[in-house]
Amino acid sequence: MQLHQGTVAVAGATLHYETCGQGPPLLLIQGGVSEAGATRQFAGELAHRHQVISYDRRGLSRSPASSEVPVSMRRHADDAAAALAELTARPAVVIGASIGALIGLHLAVDHPGQVATLIAHEPPMTAVVADAEREAGLDAIAELARSDVFAAIGRMASLAGPQPAPQDGARPEEPVGDAREHLTWFFAHDFPAVRSSALDADAVRTVPETTRIVPTGGAGDPHRWERRCAAQLAAALGRDLAELSGGHNGFVSHPWATAAEVTRLLTTVSAESS
Repeated sequence: MQLHQGTVAVAGATLHYETCGQGPPLLLIQGGVSEAGATRQFAGELAHRHQVISYDRRGLSRSPASSEVPVSMRRHADDAAAALAELTARPAVVIGASIGALIGLHLAVDHPGQVATLIAHEPPMTAVVADAEREAGLDAIAELARSDVFAAIGRMASLAGPQPAPQDGARPEEPVGDAREHLTWFFAHDFPAVRSSALDADAVRTVPETTRIVPTGGAGDPHRWERRCAAQLAAALGRDLAELSGGHNGFVSHPWATAAEVTRLLTTVSAESS
């Protein structure tokens, strides 16, 4: 798979991006502290049909950012819009998981002309599913992160619960940047930005019908909070929740199965809109 890499300047940051494949544009927005390379196997499968674009979020790895510019989900959505504008004049398919899904939803709300279809996989949306016990757990994680970011990310993983075993051969690329720096940035900026997002189903319903929004959830764990967010959002939009392999992290842990499912889903959505 041949990669093309570059940068795009945005407010208070320089984003590193990479592309592969040819065809209609498709933007991958990473979750957690993942760099673009985390989903490279998934991207490689999608690149048979698309020009796949991915990037390191501001403040992570190869995308240096000023800590003086406030980080919000809308800021991240503006970054994604800038990356798309740099690389294509066409509305793109956008696929995001977790934080990436929430960024994708903000992108669809604020920049609908750049999004043809959004697959929003398990977006963390407090305004859609309020869970006081979970919020208390996140408060404790935020406090722990002040002294030990590695312990904090481990606590987050335990809060999320067990994930399915990965497909044979599935593995992300080795991270380029420093893990401690990434986690420190994440807990100082992205973690509170996700929690303060007030995006709700009513706002998502304002997106024009020309932008198709498809919430998805991981198969096998209907009680996971992020999956419940996706299910509630799907119901509010009058859609059935589409299930994908690999739970919350399937784009990394089940790249080939999930790519095949996403391709079928995009084909179905295209047929529905024609």
